[in-house]
Amino acid sequence: MSVTFDEENIEQTYHTLVRDVFEGTVRKVNSHYPDEKSVRFDWERINDFDEKTGRQSIRNPKTVRGKLEAAISAWDDVDIPRSIVRVHNIPEKHHFRVGKQRTTHLGQLVTIEGEVVEMEGVKPFAREAALGCHQCGTLNYVPQSYGKMIEPAECMGCEKSSGPFLFKRERSDLIDYRKIILQRSDTNLDDDPPTLIVYLTQDLVDRVGPGDHVSLVGYYDTGRIQKKSILETFLETWDIESHQEGVLADQLSPDELADRIFEEVEQLQNDDPSSFGADRDTVLDRLVDDGVRRQEAQSALEGLIDEKEVSEVGGDKLMTT
Repeated sequence: MSVTFDEENIEQTYHTLVRDVFEGTVRKVNSHYPDEKSVRFDWERINDFDEKTGRQSIRNPKTVRGKLEAAISAWDDVDIPRSIVRVHNIPEKHHFRVGKQRTTHLGQLVTIEGEVVEMEGVKPFAREAALGCHQCGTLNYVPQSYGKMIEPAECMGCEKSSGPFLFKRERSDLIDYRKIILQRSDTNLDDDPPTLIVYLTQDLVDRVGPGDHVSLVGYYDTGRIQKKSILETFLETWDIESHQEGVLADQLSPDELADRIFEEVEQLQNDDPSSFGADRDTVLDRLVDDGVRRQEAQSALEGLIDEKEVSEVGGDKLMTT
C-alpha cells in the first residue's frame, strides 16, 4: 500500500524507509561496518511505500541517494556515518542494452546491459579535492567529476583566481575507481557495436572482469568538461544487478595460477595415491571455488600440459612430472 507525504514531511519519508521498511538491511550492514558499507535498497519496496519517492529515485537519483545516506547517518540505533546507498531492481522500462539509452535518460537512474570489453587498473579518485592556494595557503574543497581536475574560480581565502592550486592528498576524499568499457552484446552490428564508458567505485571495482556479461544499475550523465558538441556520456555504476562471468580474470598472475594448479594436482595425488593421478574436474572445481574462472583455469592447465610440467595419464587424470 502506498503512503504519501506532503512536502513539509518529505524528510520523514526517508527516515521511515531507513528505520522501518529497510530496517533489517541497514542493521545487517551495521553489524559489519566499516568492512561493509553498501546498503541495497530495492526500488519496488521504495515505490510500494511511497510512489513519489519511487519516481524521484529514478528522475533525481543523486538527491534521493543523498537523503537516504543522511537518514542512515542520523539514525541513533546504528553507527554508519558513511554508507553507500545502492538502489536496484528498477522498472524494466528503464533497462537498456548499450546504445539504446537516449538523451531523455541523462541525469536519471538506468540499468545498462552489455559485455565488458576493456578494463583499466584500479586508481584513486578524488571525490572531493582539497586544493591549496599558492598565494595564501587556504584549502579549497571542490567536488570532482570524472576527468580533468576542477579548480575553484577563485580562492575562498584571498579571492584571487591566478592559480595554480596545489592538490593536498591527505585532506582530500579519496575512493577506489576503475574505468571499464561496456559493449552491446548479442548484436548484428558486428563492425561497430555501440560502447559506453562505465565507472566502478569503492567495493565494486573488483566485481567484474573482461568478457563478463553484466547488468549495471547506475547514474547516466555527460562529463562536466566537453571538447565537442557531440557529448561524451558515461554510467556511474551504483549496483550490479546481474553478472555472468566471462573467460578472463586477473586475480592471480599467470605464474601464481600455474603454481596453484601444480599444488592442487600434487595435493590430490598425495591425498589418494591409489587413484593414480588427480581428477581433472576436481582440480578445476577447487580453483573455481576459490574465485578463479573455469575458462582461465583450463587455459592455464593446458599451458602446463604443453610445457610438460603436468602430465595427462588417461581417464581425465593429471600427474605432476
